[in-house]
Amino acid sequence: MLTKEKVAAIFKSVVRIFPGMPSYQEREGLRTQDKIIREQLAARIIEQVNRIQEIQSELTNKAILQPLSHLDRHARKMMRLADTIRFASYGYAGLFAEVKVDEQKLAQLYDYDLSLHQEIEELAVAVGNLKQYQDDEWKTVSLDDFQQAINRLEERLQKRKLIFTQN
Repeated sequence: MLTKEKVAAIFKSVVRIFPGMPSYQEREGLRTQDKIIREQLAARIIEQVNRIQEIQSELTNKAILQPLSHLDRHARKMMRLADTIRFASYGYAGLFAEVKVDEQKLAQLYDYDLSLHQEIEELAVAVGNLKQYQDDEWKTVSLDDFQQAINRLEERLQKRKLIFTQN
């Protein structure tokens, strides 16, 4: 069971990660807060897509074409994940409207969004690792770690939907 202190601690950590958040005590602002969090998470994924596109451009300029199709497929999947976050269904919007807010589910959502942030940062590390490869390494490079980071994020996004369907 989440205590008020735990809920407050979760909210404080969300504010540190996602600047521009209004006070969590403002009931009307809860929906806006959720949107800000989702937009910032999606923006961070799009940053990684841009980094992938830079890698693709560098590889194209060097005539290293073998990994391009794989990188393109992963970049498109990442864009879909960003869109999934940014345009998430308002299926739980009723909680933020004029009905009583279930603080425990709200705390679970924000806690879950924090974990999504961590998954996205792991994805950023995986993209950073791709930038480390030398030209001759691309012929034998495995994108498994990168692909696994994307798959973990996708799985976490699917599980996020369950927060408001659980009793």
